[in-house]
Amino acid sequence: MSGTLWARVQQNGVEGVSATDLLTLMATRRCEDLETNEPEVRTYFQGYPVARYKDLSPTEFAECSGLDLFESIRLLAAIELGRRAGASNQGPKAAVTDAQKAFELFRHLENRKQEHFCAAFFDSKAQLIAQKTIHVGTLNMSVVGSREVFREAVRCNAASLIVGHNHPSGDPEPSPEDIEVTKRLIEAGSLLDTPLMDHIIVGHDGKFVSLCERGHL
Repeated sequence: MSGTLWARVQQNGVEGVSATDLLTLMATRRCEDLETNEPEVRTYFQGYPVARYKDLSPTEFAECSGLDLFESIRLLAAIELGRRAGASNQGPKAAVTDAQKAFELFRHLENRKQEHFCAAFFDSKAQLIAQKTIHVGTLNMSVVGSREVFREAVRCNAASLIVGHNHPSGDPEPSPEDIEVTKRLIEAGSLLDTPLMDHIIVGHDGKFVSLCERGHL
């Protein structure tokens, strides 16, 4: 590749360089270290899909860049911010009226290595207001309580909500804990007049289970 990375960025801007170049920039502390880091980053990420960058752990970023844990998390935060900014710039959201559309809201979880429990909040026309990650880690009622979920619903002035989480195993079949969490959220939603419309469990390769379709809501 002709020219140094810094020269390419100066000439073409950040929009005119490769994803690996961008990652090298993000993973480098000082300008003078760019050329040293570039071959190492390029070798580490050769053939790695850009869409999967967000699934890497801070430790994996540290291995290829020499960043410490805090710096690696900052890098992941920048990638996540970019993902959210891109999603927010896609124009008005269509109403979510079926399980397939609900699944698409949580599809980004399908390759995560840990369970992520998220909620999507809707207005009275079933249009998306906001999404929020409630918890990362094993799903149980001690960490995913109704309080955490509905605190966000109140902040958004939501009329309804859908929750979703992934199974890192790839099998979206609901566990007893999944069903118990759903029951608790249904009860809380009924009391607060903010109904839970569905609970989507995300597997791999586009597989998912709607607990509404399974008759649990």
